[in-house]
Amino acid sequence: MRLTLIRHGHMAGDPFVCPQRPVAGCLSETCGIPQAEATAAALVNERFDVAFSSPYGRALQTAEIVLAGRETDIRILPYLYEWMPNRALEQVPSTVLEEMQRQVGDSYAEDTWKTELGEGYYDMCARIIPPFLKELSSLGIHARMGGFVPEAHARSLSIAVFGHGGSLGILLNFLLGVRPFPVGSFSFEHTGTAVLQFTERKGIYYPQLVIRARHDLQG
Repeated sequence: MRLTLIRHGHMAGDPFVCPQRPVAGCLSETCGIPQAEATAAALVNERFDVAFSSPYGRALQTAEIVLAGRETDIRILPYLYEWMPNRALEQVPSTVLEEMQRQVGDSYAEDTWKTELGEGYYDMCARIIPPFLKELSSLGIHARMGGFVPEAHARSLSIAVFGHGGSLGILLNFLLGVRPFPVGSFSFEHTGTAVLQFTERKGIYYPQLVIRARHDLQG
């Protein structure tokens, strides 16, 4: 089993748009689209049986470009969107918002599990992790004993997940057993990719992170 997490390319336009397919205009022409095309070239020999994507346009357009010419179905996971800010703050004066951001930035990380700026770390974990595990279970990959027990047909599945830096970081943290913390343990650059290879021990499959150099993703 393999699980490949891929962050979107450099975006353009509305960050919250959830467009119909095929997607256009959500990645920048000068940077985002070339990044996605380079990722497609770097992953051309990778087999993907299933692909998941955030509903946001920048992730979905990246998925379409990377998987162009394949028969891989892209399943949109409505909960896999990025950190959600407090939209009410869009109405406050910019000076007030800047002061709130400064106060959060000056705080210890332990004091920022949840702030007025928007969704907290645990909120994101609760939104993303349980339904993602349910999605894996629907494929025949069941979370058990700190790892996963796949059904026979799922042991060779290769899955791609297209999302955002924060949401993918939460998934990667959880899958690798890294303790929750307001400051993320992993950082994804645009079209940055993390590959998890599952290794079997006494019937339980445990994910191991495969680190790829940046130049490998640029062909």
